[in-house]
Amino acid sequence: MARDGERVGANIRAERERAGLSLSQLSQQSGISKAHLVRLENRGGNPSLEILGRIAEALGVTVADLLGEPKLTFTPTEAAEIPASLRAFADEAGLRTDEVQTLASIRFRGGERPRSAARWRFIYDSLKLSKGLDRDGEDELE
Repeated sequence: MARDGERVGANIRAERERAGLSLSQLSQQSGISKAHLVRLENRGGNPSLEILGRIAEALGVTVADLLGEPKLTFTPTEAAEIPASLRAFADEAGLRTDEVQTLASIRFRGGERPRSAARWRFIYDSLKLSKGLDRDGEDELE
């Protein structure tokens, strides 16, 4: 069990670093104390699902990602609905299944989807930026 806790801690650190966040920034975004995050990353532990959920949300990953569970894969019927340009971008960017499904679910004016991986990257980056702006603006709107 201790080994699982250490793996979770290592995954939290890896995802935090991948997101380019400091411990202080992750603490602010997740509402979890910096000291608690340091303990989790360095010694592992057995964090509750609530704590894992808050960390995952702040990092833009899933709890399964933090637990080190395998990523979901597309079944043949799902893959048929994903444009080749989106599949190319998803492979290049290492997107999770839920991210690909979100992009694939976008309905564009005129029904025409992007035809290049570069265009999908622009859309993906725009959505990520928008999500960040939404979080930053929540306090100002209240």
